[in-house]
Amino acid sequence: MNRESGGATLCLGAVRDDASPAWTAFYPDDLPEDWRLPYYAHYWKNLLVPSRDWAWQVSARGWLDEVPEDLSLYFEVPSSVREANSVMQTLAQALGARLGGFLLDDDQLPLDPGLRAYAFTGVPFPPVPGARDVAAYAGMAGSVLVAEPQPGLSLRHRREMLERMTRALPDRRRFLFLRCGPGELEEAETILRLGGLL
Repeated sequence: MNRESGGATLCLGAVRDDASPAWTAFYPDDLPEDWRLPYYAHYWKNLLVPSRDWAWQVSARGWLDEVPEDLSLYFEVPSSVREANSVMQTLAQALGARLGGFLLDDDQLPLDPGLRAYAFTGVPFPPVPGARDVAAYAGMAGSVLVAEPQPGLSLRHRREMLERMTRALPDRRRFLFLRCGPGELEEAETILRLGGLL
């Protein structure tokens, strides 16, 4: 992660998907499951927990103790969750400085004042060639983009997609999470670094 002009920063991370074959292969065979977060944090410092894992992350809170100090966790909050404030408060207290933020689809959820600094609310974002799906969020701490690259993109098209997405974000602290395997994430990191964007 490098500082750009004006103090803007771009941070890259994955959307957690331990069930995918690519991510399963990323971890050594003999690595205990509770060591996966520290292993991931050795390579990347930001991780987005998808909304489909919300119920699990709330009920099995013991895993929060395994989050390394140098890893920031972000959470997609399902819009259907009625008690989101109390759950987000619990996660914020358990994680402390390891909490990156909460991604909310809209601003209809009345947030407790102590959570506003961690909230990123959905905002419109134009379609990006090469991306199957793109969701954008804005908050007091910066901007977040969650994207799923189309499979089979050439290196040139992948670079163009990444450049379009990152340059379209406001010039302040920015977070980019990709729904892809570790190989694609590493390639994206290299492209962004060579392009002077990371």
